[in-house]
Amino acid sequence: MQIYRIVKARKLAQAAAALGIKQPNVSALLRNRGGPFSVGRLLEFLTALGQDVTVTVKPTKKAVGELEVVEG
Repeated sequence: MQIYRIVKARKLAQAAAALGIKQPNVSALLRNRGGPFSVGRLLEFLTALGQDVTVTVKPTKKAVGELEVVEG
């Protein structure tokens, strides 16, 4: 969703060039269909759009860990 927000906010008509992917893939991505892209590739898109990305992995005290996304 953050990729979508950035592209729309900046009105990036040339998002494909900015992200280094073909236009049909940009279209799918902006419709929240990131399926063909790995998590790593999605993170690369964010950095290409001028975002810092931090992933933190730490032990949990529970049986199952949690996932948290924080936008800054």
